[in-house]
Formats: sequence, structure tokens, C-alpha cells
Amino acid sequence: MFEKINPLSFLGAILIVLGIILVLLPIIQKIAPSLEKAHPLLIIGKRVDGVYIGTSPILFIVLTAIYIVLILLRK
Repeated sequence: MFEKINPLSFLGAILIVLGIILVLLPIIQKIAPSLEKAHPLLIIGKRVDGVYIGTSPILFIVLTAIYIVLILLRK
């Protein structure tokens, strides 16, 4: 099924979804709790001059595990 999808159509669908997410971001921000109240495993960050800069330790661990698995499968 997926091999019949035109790459340009797929790119268009991705861009439409991203556009919808960008339009809904202000609404999501009002509903979601503040980032400072999030669990430390979900996000760790720091506020610098009014901008919150952060990362997710869980995401870092998952991506590192995927990277290691791909390296081991290649050899």
C-alpha cells in the first residue's frame, strides 16, 4: 500500500499536518501544564531570558539505544 504513494503527495500531507499543529499550538499551550511542573524524566530544561530551552532524557536514551542497535546490526 505504501509503495504506491507519490513522494510529493506524502510531503504535502506532512506539511498539512505540521500546519494544523502550528495553528493549534496556542490552544495546546493553554491546556497543557507549564513545563516547569513536568516530571524530570519527561523534560529537563532551563529558562534563559524568557525562553525555555530543554531536552527529554527519555528521548535521548531511546535514540542512543536505536543508534547502538543500528551499529551492531551493520557489523
